[in-house]
Amino acid sequence: MKKQIFTLIGLSSSLALFAQTPASKVVLSKGQKIVVTTTVSIVSSMAPGMEANVTSVNENLLEVKNTADKNSTISSTLTKVKLNMEMPGNTNSYDSEKKEDQNTEIGKGMSERLNKVTDITIDNASGTALTTTKPAPKKDIDEANPMQNMMNMFGDTGSDEGVVSGAFQLIPAGKKPGDSWSDSTIEKDLKVRRTYNFKSIADTGSIVQLTTVIESTGTMEMMGMSMDVNTTTQTTSDILLDIATGLVKRKSSEANVTGNFQLMGQAVPVSAKATTLSTYK
Repeated sequence: MKKQIFTLIGLSSSLALFAQTPASKVVLSKGQKIVVTTTVSIVSSMAPGMEANVTSVNENLLEVKNTADKNSTISSTLTKVKLNMEMPGNTNSYDSEKKEDQNTEIGKGMSERLNKVTDITIDNASGTALTTTKPAPKKDIDEANPMQNMMNMFGDTGSDEGVVSGAFQLIPAGKKPGDSWSDSTIEKDLKVRRTYNFKSIADTGSIVQLTTVIESTGTMEMMGMSMDVNTTTQTTSDILLDIATGLVKRKSSEANVTGNFQLMGQAVPVSAKATTLSTYK
């Protein structure tokens, strides 16, 4: 009799899980707040003697300003930054909560970003950013933050748009654990291919594995030099999400970059590895 009871309980729990219906759009409420904490570790090599190790911890506050049927407006505010960099002949650290760090070169650059509110409009049907109210970033501000230059190699994850879009992940209607789907984005200097695999579903959250391949060309400022860079980045991410709302709870990623940059007319190999952990509370 006990065995039958436990069997019925287990069957009921399984049915309840699979009865969960993926949200057809992001579910948000006005005034809702999400704190995003992102830890990044990057090891890169751009040539013999040009290795770099960078670690950072960023905290962003997202707040839903308004939401309608098709779009929602979310404000993004970078509230905290901790940064450590080791480069040839140059070791730096920065902590936005330390007063003595505010007058450094990095601190002055960060002051233009910290506690500045940026409004992002997202498409509720996909969770992706559509528009932003902020002006184009100043070049000298970007150059004061070597971490941003490094993060550009891994896509748009460090921008306000990237942070907001990263907070949402929807599962297409009819998909079940074991199913896959894909999409792509092509811009002037950027090609992105994404493949999703619906790994599992549980009462603690659903897991989607995302494989992203980015092919990009552009310029990069490093150590006072502007260089043409061509890279291919492959990233594998495990995303834990609330299937009923499309809100991400946790995202862990491993990325590998290969490519080259032009230095005095010669192509110099570049490689980098990054691990990222983001939590959304």
